[in-house]
Amino acid sequence: MRPRDIAAAFYGGPGFTLYHAYGRHGKVPQSPHFHGEYLICAQIRGHEACRVGGRTLEFFAGDLVLINPEQVHTGNARGEDVEYVSLYVDRETVARLAEELGAPNRTPEFTVIRAERRRDLTDSLLRLLDLVRSASDQGEGRDRPARDPTDGDAKMDVTVEEALHRVLADAFASFSNLRHPRLLSTRRVGHRHIARAVDYIRELSRVGRLETVTLDELANVAGLSKYHFLREFDRYVGMTPGGYLRTMRLCHAARLLRTTDRSIAEIAQTVGFADHPSFSRAFRRAFGMPPSAYRALGPL
Repeated sequence: MRPRDIAAAFYGGPGFTLYHAYGRHGKVPQSPHFHGEYLICAQIRGHEACRVGGRTLEFFAGDLVLINPEQVHTGNARGEDVEYVSLYVDRETVARLAEELGAPNRTPEFTVIRAERRRDLTDSLLRLLDLVRSASDQGEGRDRPARDPTDGDAKMDVTVEEALHRVLADAFASFSNLRHPRLLSTRRVGHRHIARAVDYIRELSRVGRLETVTLDELANVAGLSKYHFLREFDRYVGMTPGGYLRTMRLCHAARLLRTTDRSIAEIAQTVGFADHPSFSRAFRRAFGMPPSAYRALGPL
């Protein structure tokens, strides 16, 4: 949920989405949610908090938030004047980066949630935002070189791809298990029975069977009574099983919107919504824009 007095803009390109927000945020907490992509968020101004894995972490100007795909989190501004830039990166983009770098882990995950005082990476994210915004304003393709705003002599041209690559290479080299696969991801679930159910849900998502799974089925997979499963799932994952399943379906829909030309009504039906209007309402609440606007960000 975004307060009315916050200004925000979305930008998109192959493999990524950028979200820039600033203004008087107010103290309106976000509901628990997650994304199907990696999230790298730079706090530019103000003071916010993010709750992940049962812990509340404080973020100040210059800090980064690093969230893995399907990692439940929530946030709340601690003051009124805030600004932040969020970069959502598709998993395939990260897999290609790992392959290009010759890294031993081709599916890396972040091992750190909060990176303090990383002004260098914050500046790199702002540079990427400027380049994407410039290309968008000029109505030209993302391959068009744009001036690097950090270059005082304005002699070096960089493309959006190059700026994106710099951000990702730095973030994953510094804060993930890209080079050291044995480092534990912050996405891990600290309850082995609940972790079993979460893995089962992710497998159902991969094969397209989320719409038919039941609470009894998940509790049985976890080896827990239904009541105990509900309580422990909420405690260790950060949201209810129903909320988790619904968000997984919406993340699948989001990817279909930017990787296929299927109609929105067809996508809504595919992910288990009864009709287009109910899907659009749910999608807007989760992503901050209607499905048509999300599709307009461009193909992944």
